[in-house]
Amino acid sequence: MAALAIPVAIATFVGMDFFSRGLIAATGLKVSPWMNGGDVIHVVEHGGYQTQIHQPVFDGLFGEKKEGFVQVDWTPLKNLPPGISEEVDFDWDGRADFKINLDVEAVSAKITKGNSQVKSLEGCYKLKDGRAVRVWLINDKR
Repeated sequence: MAALAIPVAIATFVGMDFFSRGLIAATGLKVSPWMNGGDVIHVVEHGGYQTQIHQPVFDGLFGEKKEGFVQVDWTPLKNLPPGISEEVDFDWDGRADFKINLDVEAVSAKITKGNSQVKSLEGCYKLKDGRAVRVWLINDKR
């Protein structure tokens, strides 16, 4: 009987990711945008890499928060350049809301504000494939 427990335990650990995704899909639960950055709403192709701009996140427990963030990801199709300088228009008004200067190798970034809704750089992150930044925003609808 103990010999049967070992394969069951191993199968449980090996299949944990599969089983958890199946359980979540069956219940209709979604990962919080505060964890995954929200839905990608725009992709800009640059040849060897792409920029993914996420929907601004202000979600709170009982409505929208006064502050939130927008996440921008850079993912390589071939490889990322050592540095990236890019203007981001997250509210689609035709004007850059901020400019990001990303040092890919040092995993650091600086922003230049172009909109009063932009508060500050929240962080710069190394992803499995690529880099990401989160920029704090003020919710102008509150």
